[in-house]
Amino acid sequence: MEKKQIPKKHAAQLQELEEKAAELDEVKSALQEAEDKYRILVENANDAIFVLQDGKIKFANPKALEIAGVLAKELEKTHYTEYLHPEEKAVIVERHEKRLNGEKILHMYPLRIITRQGTVVWTEVNAVRIEWEKQPATLNIIRDITSQKLMEQQYMQSESLETLRTLSGGLAHSFNNLLMGIQGRVSLLSMDGIENDRFREHLKGIESCVKEAAELTRQMLGFAQSGKYHITQVDVNEVIDEAVDSFKRSQKEIILKKEYQPGLWPVEADRNQLEQVVMSIILNAWQAIPGQGEVIIKTQNYELNEACRRFQNMQTGKFIKLSVRDNGMGMDETVRKRAIEPFFTTKGIGKHRGLGLSSVYGIVSNHNGIIDIDSIPGSGTTISIYLPAAKTD
Repeated sequence: MEKKQIPKKHAAQLQELEEKAAELDEVKSALQEAEDKYRILVENANDAIFVLQDGKIKFANPKALEIAGVLAKELEKTHYTEYLHPEEKAVIVERHEKRLNGEKILHMYPLRIITRQGTVVWTEVNAVRIEWEKQPATLNIIRDITSQKLMEQQYMQSESLETLRTLSGGLAHSFNNLLMGIQGRVSLLSMDGIENDRFREHLKGIESCVKEAAELTRQMLGFAQSGKYHITQVDVNEVIDEAVDSFKRSQKEIILKKEYQPGLWPVEADRNQLEQVVMSIILNAWQAIPGQGEVIIKTQNYELNEACRRFQNMQTGKFIKLSVRDNGMGMDETVRKRAIEPFFTTKGIGKHRGLGLSSVYGIVSNHNGIIDIDSIPGSGTTISIYLPAAKTD
């Protein structure tokens, strides 16, 4: 049977259709390739990328989920304001509304995020208005600058406290010499065999005061980085266990939870001084909780990035991070900034003894570490200690 000959006119049309189909396939292939490239960029970006619309996060890349501490299915269940730090929530909401309305507003600014686990993450946000599914929305790109902020705070702390630490060291040594003289004379009087009970009682009272003053001197030396340290390789998890066991015996009303990272890197530290640091922070958390409460102690391996290179004497590398988080009263920004100052207290005159967190700061600094305090008034405080990991072969 003979094949029917396609008219030349129709053959030309068919060829034209085939060429257009081929072009369309090329366009589809190019679009698919472009889509794949954008997806790779967004999913592997080190910055958090998300779309905010109607108060909910409509789209988020893996980094955004990581920073917020949530799963993708939980995103639309939570209003975005729940991720904002209370002290700046009102300003961020106002900026967001103005941006949606098309007003000219600052695109880039610092932002503190509260994760679903209650921790604070310092970030820098870059936000622009877009159309998402034909409705107004904002595209937000967030960079985690916690490490950089941590170094800035440490730099400012060390600069402002350096003179005070030098003064504290000198005073502590002079004060210690006076205490030795007082104790020596008390000992001589006691050896004289004083029979008057009243005098003996006074001598015991003087000795008791000398012991308390000696303890305060030791704390001042710790703050001034003048204390004597016996450095060994230490497992921080073991130190915490001992401190927690000791604390539980005296304070029954506080629930202490431990979240340890397996394979925590060891540190080179004075074990006794490290125990003092842990006990002081736990005690500070306990005092911040009215009545019953909860304190979570967490350890993890942590790497400080190159952001600290612009600060002199700031080192990068492997650290261990010890965090103590309470659900107590919290602190406002003014109190938080002064929390490590010697003798600073919010408890009132006569209700505070010792150096508290300032002695912690001194010990940690002397171990080349960093202390960071995050707090939300009414929600609690997190005190984080970063200590350099011991070098291993």
